[in-house]
Amino acid sequence: MVALSSFIRYHAQRTPERVALVYGDEHIVFAELMCRIETTAGWLAARGIGPGDVVALLMKNSPAFLELTFAISHLGAVSLPLNYRLAAEEVGYIIDNAGARLLLCDEELAAAAVDLRQVVCVEAATQRNSRRLASPSQAAAPMHAASPGDLFRLMYTSGTTDRPKGVMHSYANFYWKSAAHVIALGLSAVDRLLVAGPLYHVGAFDLPGVAVLWVGGTLSILRDIAPDRALAAIAQERLTGAWLAPVMLGSILSHPDRGAYNLESVRWVVGGGERTPEARIRAFTGLFTTRALCRRLRAHRELQRRHPDGGGARDREDWLGRACAGSRRNRDPWAGRGGAGTRRGR
Repeated sequence: MVALSSFIRYHAQRTPERVALVYGDEHIVFAELMCRIETTAGWLAARGIGPGDVVALLMKNSPAFLELTFAISHLGAVSLPLNYRLAAEEVGYIIDNAGARLLLCDEELAAAAVDLRQVVCVEAATQRNSRRLASPSQAAAPMHAASPGDLFRLMYTSGTTDRPKGVMHSYANFYWKSAAHVIALGLSAVDRLLVAGPLYHVGAFDLPGVAVLWVGGTLSILRDIAPDRALAAIAQERLTGAWLAPVMLGSILSHPDRGAYNLESVRWVVGGGERTPEARIRAFTGLFTTRALCRRLRAHRELQRRHPDGGGARDREDWLGRACAGSRRNRDPWAGRGGAGTRRGR
């Protein structure tokens, strides 16, 4: 089985009480996540969604975004995540071009979907639990037997030079990329990832994103990026890693109260989108001072020694995202905790 739900089922059977998702004060364990996926997949199937059908998501970050993505894959359908900052005309073009059968849209984003057919608005309570889309008697859907070459997602380009174009992502694309992240970052079930960027973007979903769930780790989801919430999440949930676009990382490094948070759990941060200037590297290593980050600083100094004239700038551009192989691992803070289903509070 290669459906995205297949590895959620594996962890639900092997470690059902391990936390998969954190959203606000809610902690969703793997067993509960799998139940939500199967029920939501049943609801989608009842609406006529099946293998090969395209289902669009115009949603901000939430548990339901991931649950729906996994439920779509569970049926062998194809997810189409949409940039929620697009205008209604742009959304309509992509929906039509992709041949989407259904659009699920957060209720606060409904203005971008007013002229489209087959739209389901996702209210605030449902954003926290996609099972609210279905009736209490909704039957779970069986998992579709997908193949590695099958399409699981369409990602549309920004359309800078022309109309947006759909990029086809297969399961093989996803799993090979995830395997590379597991090796490069040393990912395991003790990893706890901050998801601060929008999940419609490959940065938040894929770098390493869902690969952390693949190995049995935890995703801590922020609905919107805010530096104080990101810092608080790292400190409260003892998060070990994050993907942060330059503007996101910059807002954290310049936050006036950044030094008030305990960030010792962080092992790595993946950066990207532009070359990383030396000043940001120094600010980063000044804030995230754990031993796990020393390797990057030593490597940066070695590059400075080898390229005193600055000729190695291209090589220096991504030190924030390099692996921490051999760094100290953090003990899983949730190991051995009891409780079933969804847990609130600490």
